[in-house]
Parts: sequence; structure tokens; C-alpha cells
Amino acid sequence: MNSAALTWATKHLSPGTLRHHPLFQDRISVVVLAASVLFDVATLVILALRVHHVDYPVPVHYLSLVGFDQVGAWYAAYRFVAFAVAVTVVNGLLSAKSFQRHRLTSFFLLLGAAIVSLLCLVISLAFAVIV
Repeated sequence: MNSAALTWATKHLSPGTLRHHPLFQDRISVVVLAASVLFDVATLVILALRVHHVDYPVPVHYLSLVGFDQVGAWYAAYRFVAFAVAVTVVNGLLSAKSFQRHRLTSFFLLLGAAIVSLLCLVISLAFAVIV
């Protein structure tokens, strides 16, 4: 990356500039994005409080037909948080990019991120109780 591109990115991606992005002027988009981030933080806090280091394998995968079919390390439960955060970040960036052209597409991207974060919260709660 050359210095001109780095300077441009630093100037246009500063918190002051991002705060004035049209996406953050739309109340519905901000509420849905905040809900998604809140679900991600809640998932991380619940797992941090409930899942502790253990020396034995714990269930990490569940199928409705056979029950728990895989065991693994205790930290495997954190993969749901990583997935939810990744979806929130990627959908948030895509939503910001598409906001001025297609507001409905932007809204559905944010809504999809919130739904994925909520599902990851529910799944993480189930595994936090088991582990």
C-alpha cells in the first residue's frame, strides 16, 4: 500500500468522518446495528462468565437426530462469538457501502447481522449451560 492510499484511508476512515456517514443518520439502521453489537457483546460476556478452562473434552456439536456427536476443547464454544462478530463487521461494511444506492438492501444486511448475532447468542447459551 503506498503512502497516498494510506493517507486517504486515514483521512476518510477517522471516527469523526464515519460519524457523519449517512448510515449513522438513519435511526432504524443505527438501532439494528446497535442491537447486533449488543447481542455480540452479550454472547461474549456470557461465555466469558460461564465457560472455564477444563482438562476434559466437552460437547461442541449437536445434531437433532443423534444428539452430541463431536467433542473438543473448552474454547471451541467461542467460535460462535467469532462468527457473529465477523458477520456483524462484514454486513456493517457492506451496508455502509450500499446505503446511498439501496437503503432497503442496506437495512436487510444489518437485519441479517442482527439475526445471526441473536442466533449465536442462543446457541452459545445452550453450550454455556453444558460446559
